[in-house]
Amino acid sequence: MCRRMEGIMQGLVSQNQAAFIKGRSIAEHSLLAHEMVREFSKPGGMKACVKFDLRKAYDTVNRDFLCHLMLAMGFDERWVARVRECICSPTFSVLIQGTPHGYFSSNRGLRQDDPLSPYLFTLVMEYFTCMMDIAVHSGRIVPLFRLVSPVVSHLIYADDLLVLLQPSIRGMRALSDIMEEFGRLSGLQLNRKKSRVYFSFRCTLQEERAFALGVDRGELPVKYLGVPLTVNYVREQDCHSLVDFAQRRMEGWQAAGLSFGGRIELVRSVIAGITMFWLQSIQIPTATIRKVEAICANFIWRGGIHAISWDQLCRPREEG
Repeated sequence: MCRRMEGIMQGLVSQNQAAFIKGRSIAEHSLLAHEMVREFSKPGGMKACVKFDLRKAYDTVNRDFLCHLMLAMGFDERWVARVRECICSPTFSVLIQGTPHGYFSSNRGLRQDDPLSPYLFTLVMEYFTCMMDIAVHSGRIVPLFRLVSPVVSHLIYADDLLVLLQPSIRGMRALSDIMEEFGRLSGLQLNRKKSRVYFSFRCTLQEERAFALGVDRGELPVKYLGVPLTVNYVREQDCHSLVDFAQRRMEGWQAAGLSFGGRIELVRSVIAGITMFWLQSIQIPTATIRKVEAICANFIWRGGIHAISWDQLCRPREEG
């Protein structure tokens, strides 16, 4: 079932979503978000970015809504019945003083370890895209760039939801109504305390516009897909999370039990991988890169004397 779903998701899900869709990249998704937020510093009207937080996304999906949505998308009734059986059949037990007692079934939600669940959750989020497209075409919500095709009013990566729009009071109220209606139908409730709206510098009456939306106003930068989202160039203090990530991973690895080649491979596959992901979206300050390099070098040489320089260590294998 998962292989069949994987083969058709590309045609069912809009370009606004990038998670769990073959051929779509999280790096391109993150880069698009950064490029759109950088437009906040340019003249040409007021701009806003809303980062929504969904409460316990997988655990609250309305199964009846999911099945009706799949039927509306053109799935065969027999296929939808199989999906319903898969998501409704699990039973649970609880441990009381170390002993399992009883079994009970759940009424909503998707199993997070089920390989089919990500595709089903993506279909649920696609309904939000349909609601946004209707609001944009009717003029209730005005996206940042109306003359660009395709019009990008929002970005979705799994349960990370980012909406970019021109923050008129009418548009903010319309967006709030959409979130309420989407939550009522799908079961995915908005966590307003953790959601934030970010305005461009030229935007006036920011508190009033945030109140119309029903979420608090925030200040950029903010992390999106693990990378700081900011209007201007990224500062060193914005990249502390990258340095902390490298430090934590190094402390969790036991260098004494690894060979020299094993330590290099760990650094290359994990630390270099996350650093390259950041570099695909933003320009990391040189000071931050030097700190990460120092952490990696100390791990490779076990905190002792560095036999060769870091630049020589990073040369291609073809050069010896």
